[in-house]
Amino acid sequence: MIIEIFVFIFGSCIGSFLNVCIHRLPKSKSLAFPGSFCPKCKKPIKFYDNIPILSYLFLRGRCRKCSEKISLRYPIVELITAIFFLVLYLKLGLTLELAKFVFLFSVLVVVSFIDIDYHAIPIYLCFIGITGGLLFVLWPTCALLKTGVFDLKVLPLYKAFAGLLFGFGFTYAFKFFGDIGLDFYLKFRKQESIEGEKESLGLGDVDFMGMVGVFLGVKAVVLVFFIAPFIALLYSAYAIFFKKTHLIPYLPYLSLATVITFFWGNKILSFVM
Repeated sequence: MIIEIFVFIFGSCIGSFLNVCIHRLPKSKSLAFPGSFCPKCKKPIKFYDNIPILSYLFLRGRCRKCSEKISLRYPIVELITAIFFLVLYLKLGLTLELAKFVFLFSVLVVVSFIDIDYHAIPIYLCFIGITGGLLFVLWPTCALLKTGVFDLKVLPLYKAFAGLLFGFGFTYAFKFFGDIGLDFYLKFRKQESIEGEKESLGLGDVDFMGMVGVFLGVKAVVLVFFIAPFIALLYSAYAIFFKKTHLIPYLPYLSLATVITFFWGNKILSFVM
């Protein structure tokens, strides 16, 4: 259990760093300086008040200095990241695959929560994810080439590029025709937008699906794309029933669909086939 506990704690610490990314990246602020501080009283947060998850509980969700309420998002992100790290470790062990998918899931957390707050993400985030995914397949590709395997279809780098191009092309095709349909609908209804939205899909969603293709492959792109609307539909039913007015953008649904596809994608495909 010692390794599992360490992995969970390490994941919660990474979650704390992801909170910094979520808060500062959209504002183009440095991730390193200044250190953590209360947004209201501007006082630096001491290290013992910055322990992932535990500090929030000990402080009862408030700043020690000014008693300003701390967003529940902070411990949620830390807990989600810690659980991801632990589950991935139990599934993959201490391998290169573990590092690869820890990186992917960290990117999923960051883009999802930024999208919830701003309904947009910095354009470079998905490209960082794509670059990271390609770098992770370089070593196994080189290892195969050294053994004399030159069949493109089995080379990880080829599969990653195929997934990238398919993710871009497949999603952009739906965006293109979806935008035409939405434009026709808005003109028919004499509206400028639906709840402020003028696009069927954002370009951030297209970039995101390219990243999914790099990490999970072509089939996963299709699966993620068609699972996400069902998750959105469930939230929509909940929002209507409980009269929630806050709209959640699409990237969190795509992220959750990516998690489902990673863990159960093969079983879903087998069931469908």
